[in-house]
Amino acid sequence: MNSVPLVHELHYAIRRLRNSPGFSAVAIATIALAIGANTAMFSFVNSILLSPLPYPDSDRIVRVLETLPTGGLNGISTLNYLDLAKQNTVFEYVAAEVGWRATLTGEGEPVPIRGARLSARYFDIFGTKAALGRTFLPGEDQPGNDHVVLLSHVLWESRFGSDPALVGRDILLNGEAYTVVGVLPKGPFDRTAAVIWAPLAFQPANMTRDFRWLGASAKLKPGVTLERARAEMDVIGQRLAAAFPSSNQGRGVAVDRLSDVLIGPGLHTAVAVLFAATLSVLLIGCANLANLVIARSMSRQGEMAVRAALGASRWRLVRQLLIENIVLAVCGGIVGIGVGYAVLMWIQSLIPPSALPPAVEIRVDASVLLFSLIATVATGLLFGVAPAAQIRKLSLVSALQEGGHATTTGRPGHGLRRTLVVAEIALAFVLLVGSGLLMRSFFKLLAIDPGFDTENVLTAELPISQKQHPDSVELNAYLAAISAAVKAVPGVRQTAITSALPLQGWGYGVPYAVADRDRKDDENRRPAFFKVVAPTYFEVLGIKLLAGRTLRDSDRSGGPRVAVINETFARREFPDESPIGRRILVREIVPGKPEYGQEVAWEIVGVIAGEKINGLGDAISAGMYVSNQQSPSYDIHLVVRAGVPPQSLQKAIRSAIDRVNRNQALSDVRTLEQIVSQSMLANRVTNTLLSAFAAMALLLAAVGIYGIVSYTAVQRTHEMGVRAALGASSGSLRALIFRGGMRLAAIGLLFGLIAMLPATDVLSSMLYDVGTYDPLTIAVVAALLCGVAALACFLPARRITKADPIEALRRL
Repeated sequence: MNSVPLVHELHYAIRRLRNSPGFSAVAIATIALAIGANTAMFSFVNSILLSPLPYPDSDRIVRVLETLPTGGLNGISTLNYLDLAKQNTVFEYVAAEVGWRATLTGEGEPVPIRGARLSARYFDIFGTKAALGRTFLPGEDQPGNDHVVLLSHVLWESRFGSDPALVGRDILLNGEAYTVVGVLPKGPFDRTAAVIWAPLAFQPANMTRDFRWLGASAKLKPGVTLERARAEMDVIGQRLAAAFPSSNQGRGVAVDRLSDVLIGPGLHTAVAVLFAATLSVLLIGCANLANLVIARSMSRQGEMAVRAALGASRWRLVRQLLIENIVLAVCGGIVGIGVGYAVLMWIQSLIPPSALPPAVEIRVDASVLLFSLIATVATGLLFGVAPAAQIRKLSLVSALQEGGHATTTGRPGHGLRRTLVVAEIALAFVLLVGSGLLMRSFFKLLAIDPGFDTENVLTAELPISQKQHPDSVELNAYLAAISAAVKAVPGVRQTAITSALPLQGWGYGVPYAVADRDRKDDENRRPAFFKVVAPTYFEVLGIKLLAGRTLRDSDRSGGPRVAVINETFARREFPDESPIGRRILVREIVPGKPEYGQEVAWEIVGVIAGEKINGLGDAISAGMYVSNQQSPSYDIHLVVRAGVPPQSLQKAIRSAIDRVNRNQALSDVRTLEQIVSQSMLANRVTNTLLSAFAAMALLLAAVGIYGIVSYTAVQRTHEMGVRAALGASSGSLRALIFRGGMRLAAIGLLFGLIAMLPATDVLSSMLYDVGTYDPLTIAVVAALLCGVAALACFLPARRITKADPIEALRRL
């Protein structure tokens, strides 16, 4: 009997499971749900945290930026970039990059296109070759040779119908002809913000050290470590600071691996937390299944005893149970892969492509399937070990005497089942507390006053070509015509323009000094932010004026330069005095050029309440607002306050702009409410997923409590009959069963509280205005778990006390 082939035991296991359809269905569903959730989340872990970036030698690709004297990172000035590119000995290639807005014209409506200008060797860093044509040639990033472009594959397909003859032809961008020299292959460059690229040619006016407008990427030479590259950049940074103190004092050069830049600490923590949550759900599912299998194996002790008496070894019986469990796990795993794919599709529907790094593509690949296979087999073994161990301890004599019927609460396996339920409750408690903390943080963010009124406000980007409007006076006249045309649309109340929308940054960062103070030298100036707006900006957004006045139409070019500062700026520089009338010294931002002009003294005429700039949870940084008449800008967004739902006015606004300029593109049209909602997207997605996993854990824990209490109640049927026959009331019998289950819940909560302390510390960077040991959240979760446990205990307690005592005594 011990030499029965494995295939026969497999057939026997399948037959046994078919004969228990209820048990098999519950087990397979539990496994499928747990494996599916883990498969979906491991797809994210694998793609984001474990897989290398999809570029050759991606571990050698780095990002290069300057460091600020006050800490943090900044762009690189042109001359600093050229020096570090020339002086370094650690990079195989170095390339600069800068954003570029282009409007495609010539066919139908103007199409705004987001692009970038790059050094010629940029694509060599990423090992990317063109699918059609070629990439840039050395020398094409020199003035006069830069009117060539590369297209992303997705733009080539969507806009040009995958026409292979496009390579070599000219297209019109910002009214100028550019020759298409190549199309990139499908892949990560289809997911970047830019979809078209032109060479970056430095003009004489770009040759400055104090205007930091470039990003840079580089590829380490083979064998060069990141530490060596950083050490050399420190030396170059110190050399530049000594040679050019007015622009480089206190600044250095930062070198970071690209993978670390793309996968920032926030995304890393969120993915790790969610994966830990799904693993907890898997462990809770395994504990539940182990409880089910232990109960089932206890009911089969008579069968096992008979088989042992007929010659089956203990190992043979254990192996049979393990085979049954692995068959269950495999069936659940197969279903779980399908569930995982569905869960993955659901998660991806919650996350827009822009929320993930462009080099990351979430997919179910061989690594994910291997993980699912390992998780499936491990699950089968994990929930099968406990009942198998009970079989090894089986007493043949007692099992045959009892005929397979359990009659006492002290049966083998009962203590283990209690332990498993306690573990389920502890894990569920930790997950629920984590979810509760994130939920409280989310609602606190929603309750924040953003500093502006979001109702019925439409925004859009206005890409404007400097070559079409080279004169700043002409530019402002053109913007005034656009604003007047849009304001004339029925339903529009007021319009404004701005260099940056709320929650989307400031637009410019500038070093400044307060007039009549000692902070004169550039290297000693503090940074502030600078936003160019129309005078109507504050009215359109409903921003509160705290002191003085806002900007006016009379604040025009040639008149006294005036500025409005926010309350953060006022508190920082003028804590004990009125800032009205004081002057801020800022070097002039030359419109459309990466350079500073002469120093300008801006007189402070007003103080406003701060608008949120970089997200609802971000502290308001110090900044100043100036009129576009006095500091023109080509980076322009249109803001429209409407008296009706603004989406209904989009076509009318488009028509009004066409009457001014048919070639004026209008892009990224969104309501202000959408901008606020999108700023909360990461919080919302993480909160939704963790809440879903916590709900699964709560459900599984409730099932576990119900199962152990029901099992205990059945085991104590005879005892309950005796107690009832001796005069015990139904209430006292219910309380007896009820107390046993609630004792398990209390122990589980205690262990959960201990486990929660280190676990919630991981969430600290994801929380806003909520402590990791928030007593309200802990109390609510504990009460919820106790309520669920009480319900799970009440049902079997009520059922057992309704049993006929005489019938219970007959079972003796």
